[in-house]
Amino acid sequence: MEQPKGYWVIQCQEITDSSAMQKYAEAWIEIANEYGAKFVAGGKQTSTVEGPNKPRVLVVEFRSYQVALDCYYSEKYQKAKEFAQKAMERTFSIVEGV
Repeated sequence: MEQPKGYWVIQCQEITDSSAMQKYAEAWIEIANEYGAKFVAGGKQTSTVEGPNKPRVLVVEFRSYQVALDCYYSEKYQKAKEFAQKAMERTFSIVEGV
């Protein structure tokens, strides 16, 4: 039986440190390839219809919830995450698909 997919749902404010964001983006390429991550949603148009507005929302898909967790807690991502946290304020959730 196939495991449900896993997703990262990231809601963020505007980027405040473009240099840190560039470093995060560079690190993310290798991490995404290693864990088979792919962006499935995220763009310029986001409508917040309830709750505080976060102008950027990204959804990243993984082959399973466990892989999504493993990627987040990996040593490589933990190092890259430091750049993301410098670049923007964000809310980050890991969700199991149905």
